[in-house]
Amino acid sequence: MLGLILKERHISRASLAHGLGVSTQTVHNWCSGRVRVPVGQLGPLCDWLEGFGVPSGELAQMTALELERRGLREERFARKTRGAQPVVMLMTWNLMSPSLFGPTSQVAREALEGAGFQCVVTDCGAEPRLIRSYVAWAVSSGVEGLLLCGVPGEPPDPDNALFSSLRPATAARIPVVLLKPWTGASVAMPEGVGSIGWDSLAAVERAGGLLLDAGHTRIRAVLAGAGAGFGGRYRGLDKAWANLGLPFDEESVIWAEDGETPEEVADALAGATAVFAPPSHLPTIARACFAAGLRWPEELSIVSLGNRQFVPQLDRRPFTFVTIPIGKVGRGAAQLLAGMIRGERFQTGQESVIYGASAMSVENLEGGSIAPPRAAPLASSPLIPAPGPAVSLSGPMSGSGPMSGPLSEPIEAASGAVR
Repeated sequence: MLGLILKERHISRASLAHGLGVSTQTVHNWCSGRVRVPVGQLGPLCDWLEGFGVPSGELAQMTALELERRGLREERFARKTRGAQPVVMLMTWNLMSPSLFGPTSQVAREALEGAGFQCVVTDCGAEPRLIRSYVAWAVSSGVEGLLLCGVPGEPPDPDNALFSSLRPATAARIPVVLLKPWTGASVAMPEGVGSIGWDSLAAVERAGGLLLDAGHTRIRAVLAGAGAGFGGRYRGLDKAWANLGLPFDEESVIWAEDGETPEEVADALAGATAVFAPPSHLPTIARACFAAGLRWPEELSIVSLGNRQFVPQLDRRPFTFVTIPIGKVGRGAAQLLAGMIRGERFQTGQESVIYGASAMSVENLEGGSIAPPRAAPLASSPLIPAPGPAVSLSGPMSGSGPMSGPLSEPIEAASGAVR
């Protein structure tokens, strides 16, 4: 059962071995059943797994199974009557378009429930007015803590707007944790409010550096004009580009709006040899490439941020992306909130945890969606074929023109992989 728990929670055996001070081979033996977990290790083992969000019920079942194998029947176990579970509210911004925050909030919820909390999940549906309503409900209901996953404040001053919405909770001494990316700006948080997230500036800078190392200088970024995000209008992209020595102006960004056609996006990419985009925009870029008859990475390099859980995994030409440590961030958010509820950190304020570049890696660097730039940039009218043999846009895709057949399958797969 131990092996199954580790597999389902994506916990490496080497990490468990390091945490318990045993060899990796010892953990392999425990998982395979060749060696039983020593009784003296059951307590530390459960404590360690609980810190990674494994529910107490699963841990109790695993412990009971180990003891039963030693001849101690379950009816002999001492039982304790548990009191009511403490309740925490987990607030999300828009589950219809969760992007990076959907899986992260799921990890945080599982970790909180594993620590004995009951989670009430609320979704703002991208409506800022609902933040105050949910906070008021949390105060009146007497929740133990608040965890906001990717919930931004209203412009033009989103940080102060969000802190103002949280004031009833902090006045009632309800601990609050903000799960959000860090973009290099120093924000003075009120007492009783903690934050945790990843270094978005480092992640974007690393993604841009991959394109720069491949020889690209004509790089465009695709961003959403609204939605869950922090760091001002450009989400830290302007700072990352400056650190890389790349030129940055308003033309460097393509603002993806709802209702834009693939042809419009393809036209906006004219002149670029590479593009950076969050994972939620990869299907849009894929459809634009399909509409314009472009292949990546031969004619357009693409790089993103994310995790294998929500970046499209294509068999051919997979997207290259910088990984975001959503597991560490989600579990860390739950642990930070639990500690504040217990009073371990509530008095200090200014609690901030940031996972930096050392917690990130690059996926699909070889054989992915990055290649050296082609000789000429995209044409300004990508749907007009170059001089030469005529290419049919409505018939079967065959031959050597820009609409050749192998492109269709991976792009169609990508279009439905991410919302």
